[in-house]
This record gives sequence, structure tokens and C-alpha cells, in this order.
Amino acid sequence: MSDWREQNELSQRLFEHTQQALDSVFIRGCEDWPLPEPPLSDPDFPVHPPENPEKLKEIAHALLQANRAAFDRDLESIGEALIPHRLSLTADPAREGRKWLDKRRDEVAERALFIRVETLLAQALDSGAPDVDRWWVAIALLNGMSAKNSPISQQQGYHLMESIALAKPPGYWHGGATPGPHLIDWQEGRGSISTSPLESHQGGTFAAGWLLDRMEEADPPRPVLVEWLDIALSRRTLVHPLAILSRLDRMASDGSIELASRIATLLPRAWDLDSEGATRLEQTLLSRESLVRCSLAGALDEIIHRRGVESLPLIDKLLSDASMDVIRIATSSLRLTTNLDSEGFATRCARLVHLGDSGISRQFAQTTLRDYMVMYPDDRKGLTVQLWIEGDEVVRSRLRELLLHMLDDYSAQLSNILTRISQMDGDNSLEDFWRILEVRSTETAEAWRNHIEQGTNLPE
Repeated sequence: MSDWREQNELSQRLFEHTQQALDSVFIRGCEDWPLPEPPLSDPDFPVHPPENPEKLKEIAHALLQANRAAFDRDLESIGEALIPHRLSLTADPAREGRKWLDKRRDEVAERALFIRVETLLAQALDSGAPDVDRWWVAIALLNGMSAKNSPISQQQGYHLMESIALAKPPGYWHGGATPGPHLIDWQEGRGSISTSPLESHQGGTFAAGWLLDRMEEADPPRPVLVEWLDIALSRRTLVHPLAILSRLDRMASDGSIELASRIATLLPRAWDLDSEGATRLEQTLLSRESLVRCSLAGALDEIIHRRGVESLPLIDKLLSDASMDVIRIATSSLRLTTNLDSEGFATRCARLVHLGDSGISRQFAQTTLRDYMVMYPDDRKGLTVQLWIEGDEVVRSRLRELLLHMLDDYSAQLSNILTRISQMDGDNSLEDFWRILEVRSTETAEAWRNHIEQGTNLPE
């Protein structure tokens, strides 16, 4: 069979599968009836909403079949995105590429429908001649396709939603790129072209808000919604018009543990935009299950960098949590508070060590103990002594490394620490330390051992 015939047969199979996908998407998309009004319309041609979903589905199929050649063109771009480069190294790359696409009909259909929605919205949001008939088909399709969580629905879906909110045709990144060395054609010293700030459109904001409401009210909320809100926080333009933080707060309160945990990772960026909304979201996340609070503790580094001293109350709450897992994760961020609150830093370190949990002690030894000993080489809180006495080998290995670094510059403080360990846990407790020190210098090890056990002079 010739390549031409195989390509035509593949194109027909994929086109029929796309038609079937269009039916299922329309069923989901038209469950929320009636559809929102188009953001743009021609005053000379009044807007007539579709009579019913079945009539609208007929129009959608007619538009798809009317431009059959466009599907073949779109199939080429889809193939470039989906077919891996390694297939070009085979004996017959074209045939292997067709097989690859044939096995991924669902993904091909999804991408083809997104391309079609982009085309429809480009015509519906054309400020010169808006096509309201194509608007109804596009918004119903987008509402249906947003039910599936996939890479294309996350990125392309958000772009289409943003285009609706701004009432601008999709197909390019609204606002343009920020000039800088990340661009190929950037030249140092050349003045950047000022771009007009993006502003939401009243009608477009209502339609985009309708779409987000349907996604939020689904049971459970559609996972792709959180990814859209994540991009919206980065883009910033639609945060206030679409009440992004209020939506995140509601979803964090009522959503599943997985959904709330994903929202917890967005809290640092929320602080950049709305302190009041971020405060409410923070309280909501703190009231959720331990897994959600674990995600919140994992975002502490970013929160501390953004808020500085104002983040200390949140740190204290997480370090006093009822779940040891939350405390363990929050412990890794404690090192960032050394310059924010030096006195409080030592107190927090002592509170963690005194909990006696091996996991917390290990995390503390690996991430924070060095900073503590740099600030307080005399170990006035006795943390090194307690950690050594606990006998955890992971903690002791880290302690031995840090104590050996004190030999030259902090010999008096080291003597005090080793003496306290010997007095509280016996001379044999330091056998591991002496053995490691002997590897470096037998004479030094013998001198220090005599000093600790027999009270000789401090080695120089």
C-alpha cells in the first residue's frame, strides 16, 4: 500500500475519532446550560442564543466537516508535537510515525479539538467582525474539554480562557515577552519597547468567570482548574477580576486532600499579590489534614524569602504541629531564620531537639545544626550533647564531622562539649569520635582523649 493511501486512511480514522470525541465533549460542555453571552458582538446583528444543545452540536459538526482540509493541516502540526525524534532514525520514519499517531487517537483528537476551539475563538473575538455563532460552539467545547486534566488542557486551555477574559483573539501570548537576555534577539543597552498593560474586559471576565465557576462547582472540582489558577497567579492580570484567591480559598476548604495540597504550593505567590487573601488562605490550609499542612511546610522556604520576619508566626505554628511529619518538613526551613531572629532561632532549635523524635533529629542535624553551631559554638543550649546521647548513627556521623571542624578554631568550646558528653554518658560514649580522630592524627587523638578523660591540659 502506498504512503499516500495509508496517510489518507489514517487521516480518515483520526477524523472519525475526533468526531466521536466532539460528541462526548459536547455532552459535558452543554450540561451547564445556558451558555454565557459572547464578550463581543456587532450592534447591527443582535445576539440569538442557541435553542438547545442538540442544535448547537449539529452546528459544531457542520463546522468541523465544512473544513476537512484544515484537519489534515492540523494533523501535520500534531504529528510534529507527538511523534518522537527517535522514530526518524528508523528504516521507514513516515510509516512508524503514522503507527505512533494511530495508537494515540485520544490525544490526537484532543489536540485537534483545541486547535479548532482556538480558530473559533479567534473569529468570535475579532473586534472588527465578531462571529457570535462560533462563540457558542467554542465556549461549549472549552467547557467540556476542561474536564480532562492533561498537559494540553493545562497550557492551551488557560490561554483560551485568558483570551476570553481579555476579549482578545487567541494564538499569541497576550502582553508579549519581558525583554531580557532570555530572548535570542535581545541586545544589551537597547531600550525595551513599552507594552500597554493588559486589562480585563467586562463581558470577557464574566464569561471566563462562568467557565471557572463550572469547573469549581464540579464534583469533585476539575483538577485542571488549579493549574489554570497557578498560571493566572504568575500572569497576575486576572487575579483580581476573576477573584483567584477567593476561589483557591474555597477549594482549599472544601476540596480533597490532594487538591488542597496542590493549592498549598501556591501560597508563596499569593503573598505577592494580596496579603489579606493570602492570610485567609493560610488559615484555611492550617485547618486541613496533616498531609495538607505537610505541603504547606514544604513551601516555607519560598514564604520566608518573601515575607521575612512576618513569616515567623507561621513557622512557629508548623513547628508546634500535632503531626511529627509536619514538624519534620518544617525543620528544614528553620535555617533561614538565623538572621531574622537569632535568639528565637536557638529556642526553636532546642524545642525540636527536645522532642526526641529520630526523624526530626536527623532532619535537624542535616539541615540546621551547622548554622546553629556557627552562631553558638559554645552550645549553650546543650543540643549537641543531647543529640549525641540519643545514639542515632545518622545524627552522630553529622555531629562528628562538625565537632572535628572545631579542633583548630574553637578548641575551648569543643573541650566543654566533649566534657559534658563524657560526664552525662560515660567515657565510652566518645569511642566513635576518638576512632575517627585517630585516622586524622594519632597524636592529636591521644592528647584530646587524655584531656577529656584524665584532665590534662587543653591540646594546642
